[in-house]
Amino acid sequence: MRVLCALLGTVAAWLQPVQPPRRHVLRRHLLEKPADVASTPPATGVSTLVLLRHGESVWNVKDDERFTGWCDVPLTVKGEREAEAAGRTLRDSNLRVDVCFTSLLSRATVSADLATEHCAAEGMEVRRSWRLNERHYGALQGRNKAQAAVEDGAALVDEWRRSWDVSPPPMTPDHPHWSGIYDDPRYADASPNELPKGESLAECARRLEPFWTSDVAPAVRSGLTVLVVGHANSLRALLRIVFRRQVTEAQIRALKVPTGVPLIYHLDERPCEADESDFCALGLGAEPDWELVPRPPPPGCVPRGRFLYPLDECPVAYDDASAPHFYLG
Repeated sequence: MRVLCALLGTVAAWLQPVQPPRRHVLRRHLLEKPADVASTPPATGVSTLVLLRHGESVWNVKDDERFTGWCDVPLTVKGEREAEAAGRTLRDSNLRVDVCFTSLLSRATVSADLATEHCAAEGMEVRRSWRLNERHYGALQGRNKAQAAVEDGAALVDEWRRSWDVSPPPMTPDHPHWSGIYDDPRYADASPNELPKGESLAECARRLEPFWTSDVAPAVRSGLTVLVVGHANSLRALLRIVFRRQVTEAQIRALKVPTGVPLIYHLDERPCEADESDFCALGLGAEPDWELVPRPPPPGCVPRGRFLYPLDECPVAYDDASAPHFYLG
């Protein structure tokens, strides 16, 4: 009898419907533009935002470093390896990317593709926007930076590169790279008045902020793991937007974002009183009634060197350029 019962139990188990493995379902509705982002309640108080500057491009090479801006140049072999290593770093940190935002420039899109091969969650969505493009360097684009410092003066070039509100000379239709930008079909959906001809970092922030508000911020606040693959200056501008109450223009001026190094932020959201005078001074939209704050470092972590915000492991300026770090210098 016991044998018969066991057999009947086995047959019953076979007849049970097989449950499919649980799949990661991307909550696409959370990425739609809400009616009022400033007052939209978060789904969770903790989120993860990863910022990644693209890998080294052919115009980032030290011996011939150029103003790149919106010129669409490819990665070097080193840059491809940096992007792949960034993805492995995220994978080894047990992070799986739910949503990846990137610019339309190939050095960012290729870096995003290479990185997320190692760390994409199932169903990961990729969103690209010209608003995440690098700061537009106007007439400087394509020029060698060292040569420009000799010809125009090192102090002026430094202002063009590092300042918050100084714009470079604008690009004109006779510029050799004009058609490569303004005749590019990727920008067909943007009106001619929206596309910049040259930008200060502040103008780059104003161009980027609507996309942060409508697309990136709702994904971050929902608790998804969000990866933004951008550029040195667009990420500097984004940091000023995200951490506007905690980072100064002087810090942004000094900030250098390395290529191919993921900057990992575990964020807490907290309510705050709107300070329209402070926020609107950036020339941005309405001040939200919430802010994102990096979580404190782990107990026993002693910061070394100069840093801006705590990372996943520790707010420390690493000497090893291959380690995750975020530094001022």
